[in-house]
Amino acid sequence: MQSINVAFIGAGNFINAYHLMTARHCPWMNIRAIADLNEDVLVNRAAAMTVGYTTTDYRRVLADPDIPLVVIGTKQDTHARLIVESLNAGKWVYCEKPMAQNKEETRAVLAAEARSTGRLAIGFNRRFAPAYRKTKELFANLPRPWFLNYRLMTPGPEKRAPGSFYHDQPHILYEGCHILDYGCWLFGAAPTRVFMTGDRLNNNCCILEFADGSQMQFMCGQLGSYCLPKEYMELFAEYHAVTVNDFVDLRVRGFPGEYDQVYGPYMAEHEAEVMKYGFDFYDLYRARELVNKSRNNPWGMPLEYVRRPTPLPFDVNDYSHQNPDAWAFVPDKGWEEAFKHFVRCCLEGISPENADGRAGALTTQTALDLLKSLELGRPVSR
Repeated sequence: MQSINVAFIGAGNFINAYHLMTARHCPWMNIRAIADLNEDVLVNRAAAMTVGYTTTDYRRVLADPDIPLVVIGTKQDTHARLIVESLNAGKWVYCEKPMAQNKEETRAVLAAEARSTGRLAIGFNRRFAPAYRKTKELFANLPRPWFLNYRLMTPGPEKRAPGSFYHDQPHILYEGCHILDYGCWLFGAAPTRVFMTGDRLNNNCCILEFADGSQMQFMCGQLGSYCLPKEYMELFAEYHAVTVNDFVDLRVRGFPGEYDQVYGPYMAEHEAEVMKYGFDFYDLYRARELVNKSRNNPWGMPLEYVRRPTPLPFDVNDYSHQNPDAWAFVPDKGWEEAFKHFVRCCLEGISPENADGRAGALTTQTALDLLKSLELGRPVSR
């Protein structure tokens, strides 16, 4: 297979743990350049992997004719501007979420996408999570309406702390956008009416209504405990139901010949044990890893091992970290496949299945409409 040069604009912890990791282990990707304002980050990344060059000036990357594709991993307030400049330079662009923060940024991105020879993908990786793709496949031909219930709940005290970039950013936009995109992708439509309660920044309950009678209920917040898995999804149609617990444990009901499935964690960390013992191993081992890594947590959050009332056929204390490239024990949320798919499409010159600018615009506008609903205290029609 031919190889392709990729470049990164912004190389913080998330990009390093996922997209840079994918690129460095993929035999048909070459990391041509990394741009970041933090020179210490550049030194660290260059020491850990083979990089053509590093720079503090992203414009050098955009001017490089040997780079067909760039990854934007900066803070969200620069996403739209960098997308526009990258598309104007003719690059294929993979940008982390959200695509934009307001209508003006959205319009600028869509205009740049329309006139560019490059393609745009927004990092809504849940479209590529194995359990979620299976769910969509199962429901593909079922009559509507469908009802989707989704819980995205994680404390995030470091993001709420004064001085954090996210301290005054609405959680529904910078994190909830993932699930808003997932719902629209699953239903194949935009909501016709939305309603949200809670507070502007941190904790919300949302209802999204669709033209065919389908509904999405979405709890998006920063309460709870790190020791409880972050995400839970359940989807219902007449006589059919699917639940997915933290991307790992999929349970199906009402589908003749189908069966419950367990999906391995990211980078196959302890995959054999998860496949053998199921969600119990994933849940207990994940909590143990979090507790061990957070002994001196500054938030005062009580963290303890998960315990079951009856003995299990394994002891999580008999297991330790396996893969040095896996920064933590986390589920497969589709990060690797979403990125690889887009880069592969660029290499082969075919249309990608990733969320494009239109999907990014829909998600941003839905989040803004939810915030407007909160402000008005009533549903907002779209």
